[in-house]
Amino acid sequence: MTNNPVAVFDSGIGSLSIIRELKKAVPAEDLLYFADRAHFPYGNKSHQQLLEITVSTINYLKRYKPKLVVMASNTPSVQVLEEVKKRVGEMPIIGVRPPLKEAVRLTKKKHIGIMATAGTINSKELENQIRREVPQHILVTKFNASPIIELVESGVHLENERRTFDVVSRVLGDGVDEKIDVMTLSSTHLPFVKSYLNALLPTVRFVDPAQMVAKDVRKFLNFYRMAKKSGSGKLQILVSDGKREFEKSIRAMGVREPVEEVFLTF
Repeated sequence: MTNNPVAVFDSGIGSLSIIRELKKAVPAEDLLYFADRAHFPYGNKSHQQLLEITVSTINYLKRYKPKLVVMASNTPSVQVLEEVKKRVGEMPIIGVRPPLKEAVRLTKKKHIGIMATAGTINSKELENQIRREVPQHILVTKFNASPIIELVESGVHLENERRTFDVVSRVLGDGVDEKIDVMTLSSTHLPFVKSYLNALLPTVRFVDPAQMVAKDVRKFLNFYRMAKKSGSGKLQILVSDGKREFEKSIRAMGVREPVEEVFLTF
């Protein structure tokens, strides 16, 4: 198992923010990156659709014999991760969730923000997580970041600064930094517009869970003695739709590995 890859998937570009951190935390590991653009965006799918898509995706990835799967998207991780684990048998899965405990620890104004997809924002599962992890005296404001996520997925953030700035501004609205001092980046697409977020809200601290996920992966591999001890990890990239546009975006982000298009039956 030691030499088998760690599989990382989401509905597109978002996984790259997790992969960047994995390369630092577990540099020897081979990574399999599956960008499931055929099902982009996860943020507008129903609970049942998300469950079917993610279970089918993990079953599909089993042919590559991963030793661990990282569900690199907050939307299914928040809404369906526990159900998925029951449905896919022995395959270990690590998800990515809004880092609310960290936000609570950091806030001085006792008011935090959560930027996420429409699906995550409106889910009862996120509401339950807030109830569990955020004390009642701390306020929570949610921001529907789906328009930003679509912009990142289509690569607009790489070539149209004005439009990116306008969309990010519109999502945040006015006067946010007067109330909120900590915001969670609860979509793996959002770290790619962090420079815009910092420019618009210089006094707000943005919490990206990617480093926490990478640490969880390292701990898991070490605990179960699956960690690869030497070598420089390879990255294999699969995409399920829109290969040309996807390739253009990741090349602009400095990713040079070849991209293989795969055709799904689900």
